[in-house]
Amino acid sequence: MEPVTEAHCGAVWITGMSGVGKSTVARLVADRLTAMGRCPILLDGDRLRAIVPVPMGYEPRDRLRMARFYAQLTHELVTQGHLVLCATVSLFHEVHGWNRANIPGYLEVWMRAPIEELRGRAGKADFYPDPTTGRRALPHVVGVHTTAEFPRSSDLVIDNHGATTADLAADRIVEVLTARGAHPAER
Repeated sequence: MEPVTEAHCGAVWITGMSGVGKSTVARLVADRLTAMGRCPILLDGDRLRAIVPVPMGYEPRDRLRMARFYAQLTHELVTQGHLVLCATVSLFHEVHGWNRANIPGYLEVWMRAPIEELRGRAGKADFYPDPTTGRRALPHVVGVHTTAEFPRSSDLVIDNHGATTADLAADRIVEVLTARGAHPAER
């Protein structure tokens, strides 16, 4: 295994709306990096929300508090020398800006897909309204009831639909990380 260097730490912040494939792609990236001899820490917003000892709601102020927590946790782990993959909705300009200014080796990945595509994905149908069936969305869905502040300057944008599979999306992220690892001083 390679020694830990500056190129091995940093953060991949995978953001986008619910159902776009953030968790799936983050898991695939983690698996690929592990196979390369790296040991990333995977933080998934849904899983973190489930273990935080103070229950949080889904209203905008609670979502912002959780996004700030994910950002600060990511920062703490990166500054201890870890490579962190964080898959989270967290669509707040404030958080993206804080991450970029404070997290060493920050790579922002915006995953996106049309709402029509998201509406049909397994397990996410209740998140989005369907005008053809009259189905209403769950309350407080980002991009439906709450304004989504999509990233302004992502390092990588992945349109995760159509011909793009989760494997292809993960490959693109690993390619960018590998390129950065080859030239750790460049950003």
